[in-house]
Amino acid sequence: MYSISSRFASRRLRSTRATFRYTAKTVLIGLSWVPVIAYVANHVVWIGVIDGSSMTPTLNPETNGLAKDVTLLWKLNAKNYSSYKRGEVVVLRNPRDPEGTVVKRIIAFEGEEVRTRFPYPESTVIVPPRHFWVEGDNIHSIDSNTYGPIPIGLVTARVQTIVFPLDRWGSVPSAGGRDPRSVVVGLSYSRYPKST
Repeated sequence: MYSISSRFASRRLRSTRATFRYTAKTVLIGLSWVPVIAYVANHVVWIGVIDGSSMTPTLNPETNGLAKDVTLLWKLNAKNYSSYKRGEVVVLRNPRDPEGTVVKRIIAFEGEEVRTRFPYPESTVIVPPRHFWVEGDNIHSIDSNTYGPIPIGLVTARVQTIVFPLDRWGSVPSAGGRDPRSVVVGLSYSRYPKST
């Protein structure tokens, strides 16, 4: 009787050790991927949920506020000023609250003169070097008309693709914005040469 019991206990102990080794190995493999995922999320690409209505109707077109667009955020080369195009939608650190982020559309680049909107204190402004003029598509958006030109250092990602809801899957359009007014009044590149 003693030998049967000890064999059973020995088998059970081996089984427990094998389970522990398998679990430990799986956990270590999983943990080894954490730095890779963190690097990709912080420097290459990530999924973001768009909160708020400042980019309506391009993003979050539902007026109930419950449906939020899920987008692909491209972070690679986010600090490369010359890689941006007019009309691109970007994520940037909120100039009023560095802990927060906002989503806006690029309207103008360095050296361009912009006809501003209320509440900006001047009727026109020339965008300084390595800055953008950004606006939300929604007329009630708080944007460069409130806080002025945005330095490239605040930009964290491009909003590339809407991935959810599925019926809206596709690239974020570069055309859009508030109304068809001519935002860029003139070009002053001689004053501010385009930097790369």
